[in-house]
Amino acid sequence: MRAAFALLLLALALPASAQDPAGDPTVRPRPLERLEDPEFGIASGGYALRREVQMVQWVPGVQGDRLAWRDLPVPADGLDAGHRNPAELPFAAAVWRTPAPMPDGRDLAPALLEGAGEWRLLHPDPGQLPPNLAATFQASGDVLTTAADPQRPQAGDLRVRWAELVLPPEAGFVPGPAGWVAASPGAAARAETAAASAEAPPAPDGPVRWRYGVAAVLLLALVAGLAWRRRARP
Repeated sequence: MRAAFALLLLALALPASAQDPAGDPTVRPRPLERLEDPEFGIASGGYALRREVQMVQWVPGVQGDRLAWRDLPVPADGLDAGHRNPAELPFAAAVWRTPAPMPDGRDLAPALLEGAGEWRLLHPDPGQLPPNLAATFQASGDVLTTAADPQRPQAGDLRVRWAELVLPPEAGFVPGPAGWVAASPGAAARAETAAASAEAPPAPDGPVRWRYGVAAVLLLALVAGLAWRRRARP
C-alpha cells in the first residue's frame, strides 16, 4: 500500500513538461538593413532585392527573324543584315542582399533563406524613379517598360521588374548539429501553439489529463486495498 501511495504522489507532482517535452521554438532573423536599387531607387525591407531586365531583340528563326523578349544580348550570327542587337543591355540584372543575423551572432546563409522564403513581386510607381528614368519608363502590370505601347513593343524596348525575398508566416529556423536549419512544419506549428498559449488562459492538455487519470486509478486502488484489509481483519 505504501508503494501505491508513493506512485500517487509522484503522478500528481510530475510536471507536464517532463511527460511531453516540446521542441525548440523557431527563430526568424531580422534584415539588418533596408535594400535599395542604386540606379532606380526601388527599395525593399526583405532579405534580398532582385532586379530582372529584358530587352526586345531580333531572334533568328526558321521563317526569318522575329522580335522577342530576351534577358541576354542575342548574337548577330544568323540574323539578317539589317537586324542587329545591342552588344549589351543598358541595365544589368542584379541581386542585393542584407545580412540576417541569428541570436548567436552568425548570419543565416542566403541558401537557407531562399529555401525557406519566397520571392514576391514589387509594384513600383514610375513617379518615384529618378527624373531621367521617370520620363522614359511607364508601368505595365508588374513591370516598368520603355515601350510606348506595351502591347506592341519595338526592338530595343526594355522591361524591368523587381522582387523581394521574404519569409512566409510559417517559416522559421531552429538550431541543428552543424548550425541553423529550416524548421519542419511540425516545429513551426508548435511555435505558433506556444505563442497562442502564452496569450490565452492555460487549459488542460493531453499530458495533464493523462496524469490525473493515472492518479485516479491509483487512488481507487488505494481505497480498495484499505477496504480489503479492513474486511480481512479477524
